[in-house]
Amino acid sequence: MIDYLHPINPEIRKLKQISERLKNGEIFIFPTDTVYAIIADSHSKKGVEAIYSLRKLPKDKPLSLLCKDISMASHMIEYLPNPTYKLMKKITPGPFTFILKANKNLPKPSIANSKDRHIGIRIPGHNFLEELLKIHDSTLTSTSAFTNDEFLIDIDDLEAVYGSHVAAIIDGGIVKVEPSTILDCTEDKIKVIREGKGFSDLNLQSEE
Repeated sequence: MIDYLHPINPEIRKLKQISERLKNGEIFIFPTDTVYAIIADSHSKKGVEAIYSLRKLPKDKPLSLLCKDISMASHMIEYLPNPTYKLMKKITPGPFTFILKANKNLPKPSIANSKDRHIGIRIPGHNFLEELLKIHDSTLTSTSAFTNDEFLIDIDDLEAVYGSHVAAIIDGGIVKVEPSTILDCTEDKIKVIREGKGFSDLNLQSEE
């Protein structure tokens, strides 16, 4: 099912309903500041397992955690290097994934099969997700809407592939194929793992 939110002021009532359904284990597809993402409540075993099943992902493949801000992310991070903290303050919310060392506060359903204690943190800069994360007030587990080696960027394609498997697909129009820039921040020196959206705006030399 395709659903709609106001592009400037997404309806709080609808977002509250989505939040409750996420807590009950349902999964949704949302537009992000990069590509479309399949999301679940990070604490919902049912929801997280549904993402793995839907995307046919190996159980040890880590998924990203969506956070509303650095404060929320910091509760799950064992070590946040100062250069990373300063960079996060500068560029979030935005199209970046930060690989960080996790602590024991990580939602268990989202790391049950992880081989290490690293986690990918996203603080997305899309108003739909920003408002949802404020209401939900907890992390969301996510992965890109991807099939047959391609990102799905058109709402009709998303409906054809995933429509019967998710609670709803939130229409964000056609998005560009621009995955996030991935930064390894597990040490004091930040390393670029993948150059994606926003990379050209970074000046990592000055942050090291």
